[in-house]
Amino acid sequence: MEEEAVRLARETGFLERERAFTGADFAQALILGWVQRPDERVEGLVQSVGRREVQISAPGLSQRFTQEAARFLYEILQRLTQVQMQAEMVEVALLRRFRAVLVEESSQVVLPAALETIWRGWGKSQHVDAAVVKLFVRWDGLAGQLDGARLTNGRHPETRSPFNEDELPAGGLDLADLGFFSLQRLAHLARRRLDGQRFFVMRWPSGTGLSTRGGHRINLRGIVPQREGEAKACGGLVGAQAQLPVRLLLVRVSDEVAEQRRQPIRERAADHGTRPGEERWYLAGWTIVVTNVPHTLVSLPEAVVLLRLRWQIERLVRLWKEPGQIDEWRSKKPWRILCELSAKLAAMVIQQWLIHEGCWRDPWRSLVQAAAVVRREAHRIMIALHEGGLEQVLHSIVRGMASGCRLQRRRGHPSTVQLLLEGLDWHVCLTSCVWTSTHAPPPPAPGPHRR
Repeated sequence: MEEEAVRLARETGFLERERAFTGADFAQALILGWVQRPDERVEGLVQSVGRREVQISAPGLSQRFTQEAARFLYEILQRLTQVQMQAEMVEVALLRRFRAVLVEESSQVVLPAALETIWRGWGKSQHVDAAVVKLFVRWDGLAGQLDGARLTNGRHPETRSPFNEDELPAGGLDLADLGFFSLQRLAHLARRRLDGQRFFVMRWPSGTGLSTRGGHRINLRGIVPQREGEAKACGGLVGAQAQLPVRLLLVRVSDEVAEQRRQPIRERAADHGTRPGEERWYLAGWTIVVTNVPHTLVSLPEAVVLLRLRWQIERLVRLWKEPGQIDEWRSKKPWRILCELSAKLAAMVIQQWLIHEGCWRDPWRSLVQAAAVVRREAHRIMIALHEGGLEQVLHSIVRGMASGCRLQRRRGHPSTVQLLLEGLDWHVCLTSCVWTSTHAPPPPAPGPHRR
């Protein structure tokens, strides 16, 4: 954020010679200014950079949102995402059975069509998005380490995640969402190695082959439990060719949840002028999970609770998109929008560092409340970077998370931490997990120039 930012400004061509206004001034004004107030106008950013004793007009700052500036801020983001925060493993016995518990998520941001040569979407007509950037994020639910965001073209499929090339540690658990399901991924995880086994717990996508160990096709209609909240487990092989040995876990959901799952199936079929597939329509009434974790290590209810952890990273991305506003901007100028996207993503990475240091060890931590502490105190970081005393300021900010940043216990639908720590009974465990894992949060209200 200081010396390296000055160097990167020269290397990217953003600032070709030394002047009173440096790359560090520009990066900190945008990144820390938008941490504190994500909808800040240029005039407010000018006031922010004034804390570094730099005088620049609002039009002067606006003129610096160029293609070179976008490249410069993208490089800053890349440097920040390479930093790995280390911490003690959280004190949750179920999670500590593994070396790592990795949850992965992707999200996309629609950009102006003028940027399609940089981040490609799905075409040029008014019904599709020509320019889209997709963010891939991976989070260790045990030690809190965040990887990403890694940026790809919008058309990049989840099954080819950039994290596929990163080896899961021996004894680690992969909890990727349904969109990341691929037999190649599962076969790689399940392959036995000398240093130990890797595990996965994933939702089963309708249409993927299932068979018995004897090679007979499994008819799910004949084995699924019928009462709401009832669960069942059996052994089998997944994939017509891969034939991967798995535990098959089946949980009956409520009629309300089943109907919510069928709604997008109905809409997708209507868009294509077809009828919904009969099997997919019927099986929407069950949560179906495949895993290679032995029952001696994780029971059926525990596996369902672990699957629920994937919502933690979805909440993280939601935190980036709502309070963080990474997909909102006040301009229609393409290079200004790219600058804002990179700067806000960098802001979210720094925010997560501070949350990690401030309250990761507390399983009852509230990301939303901790992020509010960071936003409130962000201006102090810019002043400390310029005047000194950064370490003391950072300690002060993380101390502010020691109180008031905790979740409350819920009587109705227990939170994930309640299920992990309080040993709820079988029925509560299953029904609460089924409810939460199938109810997505409501979409956020549209903001300025937001897609």
